[in-house]
Amino acid sequence: MSEHEPSLPALRVDVLGPLALRVGPAPVAVPGGRRRALLAVLALDAGRAVGAERLIDALWPEDPPDNAVQALYNHVSRLRGHLGPLAGRIQRSGSGYALRLEPEELDVDEARSLAAEVGNAARTPAERVALARSALALWRGPALEEFRAVPALEVQSVALDELRLRLVDDLIAARLAAGEPDVVADAARAAAAEPLRESTAVLHVRSLAADGRTSDAMAAARAFRRRLAEETGLDPGPAFADLEQAVATGALGAPLRSGQVGASLVRRPLPSPDVPLVGRQHERAEVVRLLAGHRLVTIAGPGGVGKTSLALDVAAGPGDDADVAVVDLAAVDRAERLCQAVASSLGLRLDGEIGPADVARGIGDRPMLLVLDNCEHVAEACRSLADAITRTTAAVRVLATSRAPLHAPGEYVVRLQPLPVPRDAGDLDAFRRQPGVRAFVEHARRRAPGYEVTAADADHLVEVLHRLDGLPLGIELAARQVAVMPLSDVRDRLDRALDLATGEARAGDGRQGTLRATIASSYRLLAESDRALLRALAPFPGGADLDTLEAVAADVRVPGDPVDAVHRLVDASLLVADPAGGRFRLLFTVRAFLHDELRERGDLATAETRFLDRCLAIARDVGVRILGQEEAAMDRRLRTELDNLRAARDLARAHGRDDVRIGLTLALDEGCIWRDLREPWTWALELAADPGLDGHPDQAQVLGAAAEAARLTGELDLAQELAERAMEVAGADPAPARVSGALRALGSVAHFRGDFDRARDLWERSGQGREVESGAWLASAALAASYGGHAEQARRMLDRANELIARNRCGSHLAFAAYVEGELRAATDPAAAVSFYEDAIVTSRSAGTAFVAGVAGVALASAHTRLGDTRRAATGFADLLDTWRRSGHTTQLWTTARNAAGLLVDAGRHRTAALVLVVAGRQPGAAAVDDTIARTSGRVYVPVEDVLPPGELDLVREEAARTDPGRVIDLLRHELADLAAAPGADA
Repeated sequence: MSEHEPSLPALRVDVLGPLALRVGPAPVAVPGGRRRALLAVLALDAGRAVGAERLIDALWPEDPPDNAVQALYNHVSRLRGHLGPLAGRIQRSGSGYALRLEPEELDVDEARSLAAEVGNAARTPAERVALARSALALWRGPALEEFRAVPALEVQSVALDELRLRLVDDLIAARLAAGEPDVVADAARAAAAEPLRESTAVLHVRSLAADGRTSDAMAAARAFRRRLAEETGLDPGPAFADLEQAVATGALGAPLRSGQVGASLVRRPLPSPDVPLVGRQHERAEVVRLLAGHRLVTIAGPGGVGKTSLALDVAAGPGDDADVAVVDLAAVDRAERLCQAVASSLGLRLDGEIGPADVARGIGDRPMLLVLDNCEHVAEACRSLADAITRTTAAVRVLATSRAPLHAPGEYVVRLQPLPVPRDAGDLDAFRRQPGVRAFVEHARRRAPGYEVTAADADHLVEVLHRLDGLPLGIELAARQVAVMPLSDVRDRLDRALDLATGEARAGDGRQGTLRATIASSYRLLAESDRALLRALAPFPGGADLDTLEAVAADVRVPGDPVDAVHRLVDASLLVADPAGGRFRLLFTVRAFLHDELRERGDLATAETRFLDRCLAIARDVGVRILGQEEAAMDRRLRTELDNLRAARDLARAHGRDDVRIGLTLALDEGCIWRDLREPWTWALELAADPGLDGHPDQAQVLGAAAEAARLTGELDLAQELAERAMEVAGADPAPARVSGALRALGSVAHFRGDFDRARDLWERSGQGREVESGAWLASAALAASYGGHAEQARRMLDRANELIARNRCGSHLAFAAYVEGELRAATDPAAAVSFYEDAIVTSRSAGTAFVAGVAGVALASAHTRLGDTRRAATGFADLLDTWRRSGHTTQLWTTARNAAGLLVDAGRHRTAALVLVVAGRQPGAAAVDDTIARTSGRVYVPVEDVLPPGELDLVREEAARTDPGRVIDLLRHELADLAAAPGADA
């Protein structure tokens, strides 16, 4: 290859036509429909992890095999083989896989990149023509046509077909702008190929009109209108009617020159954006697309989000020969002065009192893009003006910026959101490419040329960006500070974020000088009742659902339907709505502003008290309903409310509200036992250590909850100590609710230490007098009876437990009972136990209870070991090690490790197995196991003395003494992954 010849990418996947794979210069055949579908799905999600469930649905949309996970792994393994030296590009991520592709290694990415450049108004028409042709040349046939039966890829194929059609339209539009003589025939062919596509019909009509064939253009427009009505029952959009009018009046009959405006209009120089436009390519393209077909587009969003910058960038390159005028309304302080201000800015020579109709007539019918910037404080007047212009003129488009939509007829709204910000800075190169980071760096370089984010600063910047909510103005103001202080100091000063730029308002717009001024200007436009609702929501860091919002609205006496107030606040860009999640939240900076307002008004204590009372009510409601058939919904609610509940605990301590601290902890105690929510466990442990709890009526229950938390984290000695204190505090003959947690914890400790008879008795007692919980803990008692060798007693207890559990249909309890059923069968018939473990896992996951899915997963992997299915056993154990590490279940982590060691012994990997067994035996939270226990339970027992000869075992014990336990888990994880991938690992 010569030095001037472009090099091929290391890997290339093409889906714009029949699927094709190339590794280096050589094409590689990928046989089999499922393997091809797997490659297509991974490629189209390049760099992002695709979950195993989604991949299974894609490969087997109708009837997945019983061993779907294993079958998927087989296909992944073979696909890695096709990649040869680049096999490592397919990476395991959680329970799924990701394919890492570099730029230019996927034809879809190349096509989209070219399409974005085609839409770049800074490009000349000739450049756009060349770019569109290059993009269209990538299609070798219909995209993903061979996968139309795969739902996940069918959706992608529709989107790619739309991309191709849009490029065809863009090519014709660019050729029209370039004045190519033969474009009419190609426009007619495109319209014939897509007879119901309005954008293509528009271009066909425009091409005929530009060619001077006005009558043909009108005939084509009438034919499209008739065809659309006959086949769909619809009429074309307003833009098509505008086009017909423009053709009829001859406005499109001849090329228009820039600056050709009415004699009464003076064109003024355009202001340029004073900040770099970063991360707004999608929104810019959407604004340009809407302006091409609609007369009024509003860019809406919170103050400081970059509306003006985006509008000015669009105005700088409208993409046609229209004139552009920008009118800044920031200084217009009264609505009745709006029309005069617009007329003056445009240079219209109008006499007398000026109204919207006068401005519209003064502008005339020349093509123009009129930008009305900063409309929110004169929104009603802007609405009237925009309506008059779009009704009176034929070729004027209006682009407005406002914190709230204008609600004008025919208005299309692009709601601008804060810039996306990274969650972490693990990959520094990827981190630097994030829009929020790029914006920060660009602004910083204006004060400190050459500035770059270092690895040492990256974590500080993550926090800065998150606490500024990705607001471009906040990012700009924070970035200014790096010229005079380290980034760590910028982070530490974020409590002053609202005033970062005090005294340095932007020219012509004092409202943008600081974040405080920006937010205050929107806040002052609200009615007092809406302000009161905002202030009442300020203490909620995790936002509020509709029930909470309505309760708060009633408390502060918001008149009318609270939902109407919500609409007003969302329109004002002061409240962020998540329609899918049903929640409403405040940006960090808005919350900070409202907290200051509450302090100044002397209302902060009242607002915080209201917040505490509401959080306590939510916790109690969730705690009751999560133990019934609403468990899945309550699990989602608990997780979304966790930020609020956490804040309530901290605030309750400051307010001396022990009723809230204790109430939150006890309300969520039983529900959180089954979940991977470690934080609520720690609440009980913190309370138990608080000397102020001594003598409290709920002390016994708090100590019992703390004992449960300690055993969940593997601190069995502490669990026993706390539980025994709880029993002592409760006194003689306590109410069942006061000691149920302590009895459960004592039962768990006895169970893990191999005293199954005691565990059975304690668990059975823990549920007495408590119908909802009795079924679950009776199932635990059945498990202990089974492990203790009392099979018939275990059977009777589990049957009774099932009857009780069936009454309330709690998902975690149903799942646990299915797991226990599997354990009752495992010792004698592991094959029969498998289906019960699998049912437990499915039911547990649907209810959000990772704990039961985990323990059932350990049992399932152990069953696969006994059945000789090495690959499924190794894969299961490896995934579970990750699960227990994340959730902090130390006892389950080492139980899983010990069971996995048995699999390594069977596979001949004795040294690692011995190391795991020695280290597991030294962990205080590891469950007890011996030969007798193993015979009547799912626990695996392998005497370490049987694994290695004495001399080698001594060396392993020495190694174990100096090796961190976490490192041993890493080694085990690696061995299991290697074992799962080994040839012949299938059963």
